[in-house]
Amino acid sequence: MTTVSTAVLLATAPAQGGGVAADLAWEDTTLVSRLGDQLRALGIDDVQVLRRPASPDLAADLAAVARIARAAPAGVLVAQADVVTQREALAALLADPRIGTGVLSSLEGVGAPFAFGQRSDRGRVVSAASPFHAAGGPTERFLGLLKVSAADTAALAAAAEELAGLVAGGVPAAWEAELERKRQDWKGEAEAPARLAAAREDAVALLATAIVRRGAHVGNADIRELFWARPLSAAAARQAAADIGGHDEERVLLDSAVKATDGFFTTFFVSPYSKYIARWAARRGLTPNQVTVASLALGALAAAAFATGHRWGLIAGALLLQVAFTTDCVDGQLARYTRTFSALGAWLDSTFDRVKEYLVFAGLGIGAARMGAPVWALAGAALTLQTVRHAFDFSFAAAEHASMDVAPQAPLAEPSDGPAARSGAAGTPVPRPAASARVLRAWRRIDRLGGAVWVKRVVVFPIGERFAVISITAALFTPRVTFIVVLAWGGVGAVYGLAGRGLRALAR
Repeated sequence: MTTVSTAVLLATAPAQGGGVAADLAWEDTTLVSRLGDQLRALGIDDVQVLRRPASPDLAADLAAVARIARAAPAGVLVAQADVVTQREALAALLADPRIGTGVLSSLEGVGAPFAFGQRSDRGRVVSAASPFHAAGGPTERFLGLLKVSAADTAALAAAAEELAGLVAGGVPAAWEAELERKRQDWKGEAEAPARLAAAREDAVALLATAIVRRGAHVGNADIRELFWARPLSAAAARQAAADIGGHDEERVLLDSAVKATDGFFTTFFVSPYSKYIARWAARRGLTPNQVTVASLALGALAAAAFATGHRWGLIAGALLLQVAFTTDCVDGQLARYTRTFSALGAWLDSTFDRVKEYLVFAGLGIGAARMGAPVWALAGAALTLQTVRHAFDFSFAAAEHASMDVAPQAPLAEPSDGPAARSGAAGTPVPRPAASARVLRAWRRIDRLGGAVWVKRVVVFPIGERFAVISITAALFTPRVTFIVVLAWGGVGAVYGLAGRGLRALAR
């Protein structure tokens, strides 16, 4: 269920051959009618279309958005009326309760002909581009849909009014210079003229840029491999209809249930089959929270098996622990597949992961004592190490988000988002990055080497690798060996993680 009450569709981008692209034919309807029907099916009853086919007026469009936002009883969606995508892509933005204010986005490349870049950090958009603004180091592309929560509708209205004032007498010269720079990049593209004409009327990208620069917490709904297009001609609309018809939405939804970024063991040894278990669970009406509780129960059984102190118990515990971990992966995949997210579910998932791990440590300690080889000191050290690491993880994430809240943003009138723009001194030489920032950039460039990113993810010793190591060493050796390996690898991961976070903190 979406928390958005009003959708504003801007039917302003001109179509090749005349009229607006939103009115291009799509089967027995039009692009704008198709999008409006999709939004109504997702619970938005008030769908308003802004049209200015005869005399485009960007300032008037922005002023209209401001009026609608101030009158909306709840959240507002602002979108390009000519966007063609699948219902599930819209649901990713509208129905996810974790995203209050957010944008539909894709990784670099998807939607490239008509989408402007944005830069995100920890799932939050920290810089956005428009036809007249730049975003340094883009990590995604904005796909023409901006969702604004009820808490941020006043900020949206204020941003729209500020923008309307900036363009009321014509686009500022500095903005024209930025658009000209983009136009040079588009040279040679067959759709460059249409793209340029559409860019001049792109109020949605302007609003996304403005609300980010006003400091709003803007999240990302990743379209992953779902279909997206902005046809600006009848031929392009026909091609989009043919392409979307051959798009396997069910396969994409299933693949999208898997985390985009995860550990090596989870990605290659669990997710390839656990996503099918998630689909099976969805078809039988199971909820993510039920699966989370089942994972905890299996983890407790694994701990009990380890505590027997017999070889069969260690082997059984190892197998049960892997089943528990697979089930733990399934709960998140089921939530993404069915879009049934909740604050309780997130808390249960995080808390029960810790409980399972600590129960397993206790079970191994009890089992070792029953075998006549107590390892309580090692068990306590392993528990302490993981507790400290988890505390660092959560505290660093909280500090990162707090620093984003107070980070300065460039004035909206300034096209650039660089340091000189934020200081308000246009033309000021940009200071050389600190040594920590240079080291961090160099370290990130290593990711371009084949397989390097996976080595980094293994080194930090994530939960998938930890549970795999516990299972293998307990089944083949003894609890003492298990704790020694966990402490050694976990210690390396802790040092690596602290070094990386220290560099990030200094670079900020």
